[in-house]
Order: sequence, then C-alpha cells, then structure tokens
Amino acid sequence: MIKDSQTGLYCKEYFNEFLALEKKRCKRSKDDCLLMLADLSDYTEEIDRQKIAQSMMHALSRVIRDTDVKGWYVDGLIIGVIFTEMTRTETTSKLAQRYVVGKCLSCLKSSLGLEAFSRIQIRWQSPYSEHIHKISTSGKVGSKKQT
Repeated sequence: MIKDSQTGLYCKEYFNEFLALEKKRCKRSKDDCLLMLADLSDYTEEIDRQKIAQSMMHALSRVIRDTDVKGWYVDGLIIGVIFTEMTRTETTSKLAQRYVVGKCLSCLKSSLGLEAFSRIQIRWQSPYSEHIHKISTSGKVGSKKQT
C-alpha cells in the first residue's frame, strides 16, 4: 500500500524514501526544502489520531502546493510534509519561514480548533540547517540547535 486510504498520506516507507531523494536533490542543486513534522502522540487512541490526521490533511490541502509531499514520518504517530524545491534564500529567510509556518499554522488552528491544535507538537527543519524550529501553539518560531 503506497498511501493510507483514510488520510491520503504516503506510508512511512514511501514518505521516507521521498525525503531521502529530496535531500539528495537539494544537495545536488544547492537548493533546499523545508520539513514539517507534526507529532500526534498526545492522542492516545489510534482512531483519534486517524481523525485528526484526516482533518489536518483536509485543512492543509488548501494551503500547500501539489508538489509538496505528505506522509507518515512515523506510522500513525508523526505526519511529515516536505515543502520541496525552495531556494536556499527562502528557507533561511526568517520572513519566508514565518510566511510558510504562519500560513500552515493559521490554517490548522482555524480548521481544528484551539483545543485539538494545542495537542499537536509541530517542528520545522531543513536538511541544510543545524537548527530545528520548534513552533508553539501561538505560532512563534524559536530556534534550537539540533543534537
């Protein structure tokens, strides 16, 4: 099975293969990508995680590009979205980061509601960056070095 039939997300193996290929493409082209990881582990029941994943994908489909890849980074627990083919200046520019982050977070918050949204831990990272951008439920971007 290539995609999860309920959420439309690529299964873990395919998604992580896309991620590996995108990292190689980025290295070769000297462009970058941005990776969003949404951890749903606060939802303890699998059925709840499936429902929230469906809602998230429905909401995000309005704001992300067709070329961006959506899948399970960790099956049933962590959703990944690869924002492909971004120039290095787009991914390192705070303004561009805030735009992408803000667009996605605003959409998720308004679609899911504050209670559901606040239970999702969202991280943003770039293969070329040594920083992970942790996003609070308020949408503020803070950096910390990747370990």
